[in-house]
Amino acid sequence: MSSSPTENRITGTPLVAALDGFRAYAIAGVVLIHVLLASGVVARTEGSLANTAIWGLLGNVIDAFFIISGFVLFLPIVVRGGDLGGIGRFARGRAARLLPGYWLCLVVALGLVLIVPPFAALGTPSALEIAANFAALQMPIQLFVADVAIGFGIDGALWMISVIVGLYFLLPLIARPYFRHPLLGLALAAAITLGWKQLALHSGLFEAIAPEGAVPWAIRLVALDQLPGWLFSFGLGMTGAWAYVRARERFSPETLSRRALQALPVALASYILFAYLYGKTGDTVSGAVTGSVARSDSVGALGSSLSRAALMGAIILGPLWLQRPFANPFASRAAELSFGLYLVHVIVIVYAARYLGLGTDGGVGTLALWLVVVFPVSFLYALASSRLVERPARDWVRRRERRGRPPGRAAARGVFEPRVADGDVGADPQSGAADAYQSRSLS
Repeated sequence: MSSSPTENRITGTPLVAALDGFRAYAIAGVVLIHVLLASGVVARTEGSLANTAIWGLLGNVIDAFFIISGFVLFLPIVVRGGDLGGIGRFARGRAARLLPGYWLCLVVALGLVLIVPPFAALGTPSALEIAANFAALQMPIQLFVADVAIGFGIDGALWMISVIVGLYFLLPLIARPYFRHPLLGLALAAAITLGWKQLALHSGLFEAIAPEGAVPWAIRLVALDQLPGWLFSFGLGMTGAWAYVRARERFSPETLSRRALQALPVALASYILFAYLYGKTGDTVSGAVTGSVARSDSVGALGSSLSRAALMGAIILGPLWLQRPFANPFASRAAELSFGLYLVHVIVIVYAARYLGLGTDGGVGTLALWLVVVFPVSFLYALASSRLVERPARDWVRRRERRGRPPGRAAARGVFEPRVADGDVGADPQSGAADAYQSRSLS
């Protein structure tokens, strides 16, 4: 049976249900690799094929979220012929999607640090540290200012929020020209990402501007994972959205399904190859910085992104049986909770390590105990955050948009569609620029 995605009846924007599964499984991978780090499994398997597999398959999961972000944000723009739908509407939609859950997590983290700090060395966050985190500047400020901890020192996962916010500011500036030249846009994104990686790793610029006492290799990794380092992943999603719409206009679902199945073995083989290469590069170091170090291999990292995007594309264009593991009620529900799960799970790991005294020997029983603690607690928080804060905030913005719309005029609601623009955030704290600082949250 061929694929037949539904569409928003107002805007005609396709609702790509498989994205829910991509996001849900990627979040599970994010949490899992942090549990593997905290429980000692990664340390126990160092130098083995198992370790290569762990880092190859899970070490760059963050990349999937930036690809998905580019796709879901750009898809309604493609449907509207390059029209963003209004900068004000876009900004309100993005703010409603991101800020309530993010700020709630910051309040929780700040309260915990002030009332029951897991480490005596944390101290009281400064006004600058608080302001930087709430303004989503915690990543770039790492390059210039010392002693500003991401997530107040207990939630290194929040590094990627700075990147996502940067992408939100960038998209309105490039949406229309990118729509007109999506292949050129992707090529430029690749060039910028490659150039940025070389600048971060070899120019010495960031070591020169770093705060006094900063560790040079750590600064290089922080610079590596700033916004420009992720533009190729974001561009893959954007160009993918353009190609998806054009393919559905040009070919029948049966033809797309058949061609997707033909491309699937190549995409899967490429994904496995680059995952192996990524994991082998990661084998050269140990600990939480492995993900960032592996991404310093520019060609391997870009190849990994490209193969991952190709595999995702083959699935969403493939027959329904191929999409089924990713497009189902369980995946949809898990995806709805993924943002809160992502935001809080490192905090749960930190406090479980400090106050429950969970083991770190890497044994099966130890791993099982960590999983039983981290996943349920994180899911319960995510459920409460979704029901009490995130969903009400989005509903409030929607109501205001409808009241402000002239009678008889349909709103361009692409930025609010659950399986399009609501699906872009869920991130990967296990790897990323904050990897150099993440070990503080897992010790």
